[in-house]
Amino acid sequence: VSAAGGFFESSDDRIKDFGDDIEVDLNKLKTLKKKYFKFKGDNKLNLGVSAQEIQEIYPEIVIEDENGILQVDYAKLSVIALKAIDVLQEDTNRRLKRIESLLNI
Repeated sequence: VSAAGGFFESSDDRIKDFGDDIEVDLNKLKTLKKKYFKFKGDNKLNLGVSAQEIQEIYPEIVIEDENGILQVDYAKLSVIALKAIDVLQEDTNRRLKRIESLLNI
C-alpha cells in the first residue's frame, strides 16, 4: 500500500494469477443498507455499509481487528460495485435486443 497522494494497491497483471469471475447477486446487494452515519463519540458525517451485512455476502472483504471490530475493505467493495454495473448493463442490452425483436427493428 502506498500513501503518496492516495492509497494504492499493487494491481499489475504480471503479479497476479486470475481466478474465477466475481459473482454478484443484485438482490442481495440491494438489501444492504447504504447510509449516512456518525461514529459514536464523533460528529463527522460519513457514509457506508454495515460490516455485518457485507460479511454475510462477501466475507472475504471483511476483517476483524484485535478488538473484535469488523472492518470493510471498501476498495474491494468498489470492484463488486463495478461488477454489478456490468451485470446491469448486460441485462439492459438483453432487454433492448428483445424489445427490438418484438418491434421488428
